[in-house]
Amino acid sequence: MFLRYIITAFIGLITLKSFALDVPADNKQFIYGLGTDVTYGQAQKSAMADIVMKLSTRITAKSQITQTKENNQTQTRATQKTEAVSRGIELPNVEVVASEEKLGNWYVIVRAERKLVQRSIKHQLVNLNDDLLFALEEFKGKYTPSCFYALSDEASNKEKLNELIPAYVGSGISDGSEDEFYQTLNTFDRTFKKCKKRNRYTLTFSELVSSEFKRSTIKFLKNNGFYVVSSGENTGVVQFNIKKNQTLAYKSHLTILNTEILVFDETDTLKYQESFKVKGSSFESKSQSLARAEKSLLQKIQIK
Repeated sequence: MFLRYIITAFIGLITLKSFALDVPADNKQFIYGLGTDVTYGQAQKSAMADIVMKLSTRITAKSQITQTKENNQTQTRATQKTEAVSRGIELPNVEVVASEEKLGNWYVIVRAERKLVQRSIKHQLVNLNDDLLFALEEFKGKYTPSCFYALSDEASNKEKLNELIPAYVGSGISDGSEDEFYQTLNTFDRTFKKCKKRNRYTLTFSELVSSEFKRSTIKFLKNNGFYVVSSGENTGVVQFNIKKNQTLAYKSHLTILNTEILVFDETDTLKYQESFKVKGSSFESKSQSLARAEKSLLQKIQIK
């Protein structure tokens, strides 16, 4: 689950000196956050976001300048948007320690107990790590299409683990316990790389197709990480079931292709199934209308 916190501040409108409350310094026991907004609830969320930013693994800042013209005078306004994103970081038992309203703005200070934050992140790290290790153990030494699909499904968990580790260290952990998680990430990357290289398939068509379309299909599959081979062990199958209908109307050649695409791994397990209907037309020839329909088909496919 993604936790996305967005803090927007207008340059010049709010400065540190205008805060109505003094924020305690972070210490071994607590992490503090300050938030401000026109409503109390949003200010509280902003304060929690302040804590998350301290632990955040990815922070981006964007500045936007807008100009408006009124009565022959140009006014410039600068807006800065800071976005902190951390996947799955939960702040347990956050409490409000102070709040105050000043000049139409609410200021809220919250705090989270450092040990509880560390424990929460560690719990998430362990669960993600166990899931990845389970998948890796199943495909140890087996770099096949099924491995490619399984680790592709785990890619989001790998990314979460990768983003949570710095947050864990940023919470104050310094005992080196994050090393085992980095080791899992390295093992995952090495294994996935091997599986990608051996993600091999035979390619079949239900009816005869042009050599140009076959070459284009092989190139398309390769660009998407699927390598076509003539035969071999531990290979999957990419199957194009094509129904072609060609007509001539008003001196225009029309080709309609109804195509079902099936992808099986090396265990004959169906991994992908999708149907497409495309058309191509030409005033010159039937073959040109077919070529245009085939090109349209490859443009619509989003194989995975």
